[in-house]
Amino acid sequence: MMKNLSNTLIILSALSILTISSVSLMGIVESYAQTSELQSKLPASTIHITKDASNSYVLSSGSSQIGTFDTTYTILGSITSLKQSTDLIISTIIKDFDKSPFIGYIIAHKSKSDTKLPTLANPFVDKSTINEKIKNEIQSSISSAQKLKTSQAEIKCTFGMEINDWKCSTHSLLG
Repeated sequence: MMKNLSNTLIILSALSILTISSVSLMGIVESYAQTSELQSKLPASTIHITKDASNSYVLSSGSSQIGTFDTTYTILGSITSLKQSTDLIISTIIKDFDKSPFIGYIIAHKSKSDTKLPTLANPFVDKSTINEKIKNEIQSSISSAQKLKTSQAEIKCTFGMEINDWKCSTHSLLG
């Protein structure tokens, strides 16, 4: 009788473990199915921003002066992600550009007539003007990207010495 009771307990224990394992496995499968279903409905949200900057200096008569400079930001991502992350993209690039050592040397435009004025006007633009230009260019490019017949886009922004020449262009990517 003791042997039968012992065998019965072993069998019940095995069935309990098997039942718990089955329920756990079903929960994992169900959870995975829900996660996969949600992931398939959500667009890929990764956006890549790269920066390429170049500058030159002029050394003459024992002094150093800033020569030319420009910065290109390339933004890659799905059109949906670009639209959803517009504010984050703009703030990321503005914060990065505001740290540039050349931010105080950006001019509105070159003009030879400025030198004929009795007093020299400040040719440099202020930080708020720079930030507003970055914001407007990126917003315009993201709006253009939404009109593309593709799901992925590249936005290339070139910011140089003259703010009036700053442009962002939009290109479609395969995918």
